[in-house]
Amino acid sequence: MNTTKLSKKTNQMYSIGEVAKLCNVSRKTLRFYEQLGLLKPDHVSLDNGYRYYTEETMNSIPVIKYYKQMGFKLQEMKGVQQSGDYFYHETMFLTKLEELKLEEQRIYDSFTAVSDWLGLIREGTIASENSMRSVNVKYFEQENYVFLEQEFSQNYMDAVINIPWVNYLEEQKCAITGPVILRFEDCGEEDFHCSKMMIMQKPIHAQNMNMPKRMIGGQMFLSSYHIGDLANIGQQYKKMKAWAKANHYRCKNEVFQRYVIDYWSTMNVDKFVVELLIPAEKIRC
Repeated sequence: MNTTKLSKKTNQMYSIGEVAKLCNVSRKTLRFYEQLGLLKPDHVSLDNGYRYYTEETMNSIPVIKYYKQMGFKLQEMKGVQQSGDYFYHETMFLTKLEELKLEEQRIYDSFTAVSDWLGLIREGTIASENSMRSVNVKYFEQENYVFLEQEFSQNYMDAVINIPWVNYLEEQKCAITGPVILRFEDCGEEDFHCSKMMIMQKPIHAQNMNMPKRMIGGQMFLSSYHIGDLANIGQQYKKMKAWAKANHYRCKNEVFQRYVIDYWSTMNVDKFVVELLIPAEKIRC
């Protein structure tokens, strides 16, 4: 480094203040670049430690800014301009592209999950505020769900929060979205007391092919919201079975509980909203 005394603009040199103003960066940023070895001043005054930069050195700053825009960390930029071999840049860019693809997937997964959760909260709020407990008939398109069969101890909190299920998803590196769905069968006509269940959720990426999946949909369902404490959910189930009989629908011996607002959102059981879904078909008289 040249340490000869120079005036402010001798040999087209610019002070750190001028560089900061021309390139729209702070002096602190320029000093930080220097600490990282990204942008060294061409001259440092022995008298006062003032830093001066040539126009060529100053032109490195837009390059650094553009690399930052592309997602490179400052520490990753060392040697970018010193290397005269464009293969260095090609390798660097390929590595960064792979990193950004993973980040893009992570952001997509997060956006999908947050968007779907917001939709559930809004759906549950509408159902609760309008006391939507009537029985309806709905058609659902077919969709694949990952699942895990488990014992059911009548503890809904354990079933919905479900630590073994979360661990299983983590082990399989499976990102999920949307509501928890519990599937029961052999529920009986008059009660709702099952010893086994299947927990299900929708995978964000269909390529999780190593995990067993179960298709839901492609048929008609009786649909009704249960609002409030899950201890009383059997009453809504009985109401649906009675409605099916009165309206000439044949129900399959299974029911899906689609959790809209539950322990994941609130511990106030009076605010819970669960959609009960029973596969059914119209009996032709």
